[in-house]
Amino acid sequence: MRQDRTAVAHPEERRKESPGGEPDVAAGDRPAVDETVIEQLASITDAQGFSVLGELLNAFLGAVPGRLEALDRALAAQDPAALADQAHALTGSSASFGARGMADLCRELRAVSERGDLEGSALLVGALHAEFLRVRAWLVNFRRRT
Repeated sequence: MRQDRTAVAHPEERRKESPGGEPDVAAGDRPAVDETVIEQLASITDAQGFSVLGELLNAFLGAVPGRLEALDRALAAQDPAALADQAHALTGSSASFGARGMADLCRELRAVSERGDLEGSALLVGALHAEFLRVRAWLVNFRRRT
């Protein structure tokens, strides 16, 4: 039996269905980052009343490449448990920064790797790398605008 992997291989073409069965907006059709989440983060201030958003962005942008490298190593080692663990860890930080596409891919990667599907995991790791490039570009552009 042949499985259609286009939904995994090309996440920008994925269509989700609403509870009523109607197609929802594809991940690639939405912004890389939910700006309202970033605005909420910008409202967090230090003791002097200055926004800590820059520090938070630097921490996120600095940490994600290490997580992606850990996913690559887990994939190379064919270690589904490590893939699931890394995907789980990256889900929270992605969601915290409004990177919903990344968070969705991480959730999907965790589920696929927990089933032991290394081929599907490889496709999702690749998609996650691409989505992070989109998120990073959005965040860098946002930082320039503010």
